[in-house]
Amino acid sequence: MTFTSRITRLPHAFDPMRGADVAEVFADQPTKVVDLIKGTAGCSPYLAGLLRSEADWITEAFADPERAVADLLADIPHISLDALPSELRRYKRRIALLVGLADLGGVWALETVTQVLTDFADAAVQASISTLVAAEVSRGKLPASDDPANAGGMVVLAMGKMGAAELNYSSDIDLICLFDETRFDPDDYHDVRAA
Repeated sequence: MTFTSRITRLPHAFDPMRGADVAEVFADQPTKVVDLIKGTAGCSPYLAGLLRSEADWITEAFADPERAVADLLADIPHISLDALPSELRRYKRRIALLVGLADLGGVWALETVTQVLTDFADAAVQASISTLVAAEVSRGKLPASDDPANAGGMVVLAMGKMGAAELNYSSDIDLICLFDETRFDPDDYHDVRAA
């Protein structure tokens, strides 16, 4: 089912002028989507800005929001080291926009909203650790024990809301980072911990 067919509620714009201004960008969308955008942009300056900057992407995502999330998550592991900071910020903006609209419009249940936020955090952490560990190995800052793509035996445990797949919009993530000592010489433990 499309995003539009699942809209069950609409926010009321605190600033109707801002909402109407942003909605003009989406004038060719179905009325329910335009009304959702008016209410959302009229209540949230942050989402109003994202609606403008991500208009093309979100319009495509309306056709199949679950596919849009799956495609975005599938792209994350392929981000290069140099592009990692900017691309993760871009993907975070897209997830925030789609999740916010799906939440405000009643398209997704609370469990889906928190799961998508958690899935994004998980993918971002995994890609960051794998990419950064590989970079540390190539710089000689970490002993090359085996394939750096498996993060040199590093294990990251998500605690709290992320561990329970209940991240919300303002959640931080609490992580415990461990490494497999059997993959390294005991003389290298200090370097591994530091890296």
